[in-house]
Amino acid sequence: MEVIMGEKHDDIKKLFDKNDRSVIIDDFRKQEALMHVRTNLEKKSALTIGSNWQILKYQIYYMDKTILIIHLTVCLGILFLGSCQVWGQISMIVSGVLGALSLLEVENMFFSKMTELGESCYFNVRQLTAFQMAYSGLISLVTLLLTTVSASLKYQLDIMKIGLYILVPFVFTECICMTIMIMGIGRRNLLPIVAVGIFSALFWGVLASIPGLYEASALVFWGVALIAGTGILIIQVMRFFRALDKGEIVCAD
Repeated sequence: MEVIMGEKHDDIKKLFDKNDRSVIIDDFRKQEALMHVRTNLEKKSALTIGSNWQILKYQIYYMDKTILIIHLTVCLGILFLGSCQVWGQISMIVSGVLGALSLLEVENMFFSKMTELGESCYFNVRQLTAFQMAYSGLISLVTLLLTTVSASLKYQLDIMKIGLYILVPFVFTECICMTIMIMGIGRRNLLPIVAVGIFSALFWGVLASIPGLYEASALVFWGVALIAGTGILIIQVMRFFRALDKGEIVCAD
């Protein structure tokens, strides 16, 4: 098959070469056209590239803010949980839900059926995806941090332990969501990511009811889980952007 395709390519190339030899080029018209192009280029103003802050403002202005508003509303509600004494018990559940919600913003971009067009515009899909992934994760982590600090100061909780218990569900939930997005299922339907959020809340809720997992001897287990989960998440993000660069994800919607 490759030999046949190669022969066809050579035949087509010969036809073009033969046709080009029969074309008579008028040097005067060629120079006239070139001068016309140069004259028009001189009249055009130079394209100025904005600063990083201007680019950031334009991205915020043009992006879909629906999921962002939902995300911020949920985070504001979670901040009030810092005044509740049960934060130590429900923090893992909340963390898992926020892990899924953070990537729901990124996933929502692929439902607009505009990623191919976006790839040809000033902000390409990679830039928009990286921006949304960064700010959505940052919003969730800052919310969890502020709520944990507030609860720890008010009820004398061990902030280091609570922080460890929160990060593990967040990281592992994001790993599952990233896997779904790479497979393509999550880019065609919102339900898989929503289902992951619900499953994560139930799963970590069950683990939160097992006292033996929160003894001092289990801290090593949580630490190893966090390191392993972070490594897996980094690999998943790299795979996601590699597929995005190849066009496998852009063309999938």
